[in-house]
Amino acid sequence: MNKNKDVFKFKYSTLVWVLLAIVGALCISGLVWNIYALIETVKLGAIKIISHSIMILLTLFLCVLAISIAVCGRYEVSNDCLIQRFGIIKTKIALEEIIQITHFKKSDKLVVYFKDEKYTVIVISPADYDQFIMAVRNSNPSVVYDTQIDGEDTPK
Repeated sequence: MNKNKDVFKFKYSTLVWVLLAIVGALCISGLVWNIYALIETVKLGAIKIISHSIMILLTLFLCVLAISIAVCGRYEVSNDCLIQRFGIIKTKIALEEIIQITHFKKSDKLVVYFKDEKYTVIVISPADYDQFIMAVRNSNPSVVYDTQIDGEDTPK
């Protein structure tokens, strides 16, 4: 871990873990099946070899993607940007684009709002919320922090 970077691991729900396990199992079984089919159809011609080879590559890619999402999902807060690593997929957001962080108490969700009126829900452990907020605000002190109770703005 870089000393100039704070790292926060994704906290997936049970449903996400189950879905990742199913995708991983299906990809591995598809990979095994396509390797077997490739071996069995080598004598049949180039079209079958090419189609099974493409399927092997696709299932291998999906397997790597599912495993990387499960193992490497995290947020990194550096001096100038917030990096979201969703497995092998990486997204950088400049910290100067962040205008507000709101903690919704009732649903226990942390939401980051951006200048372009977009937002993202931060999927980390609630125990890490304070550390995440401090990491962002240390790099960009102009970020507003707010706490709200869900539905407090709606009339009764």
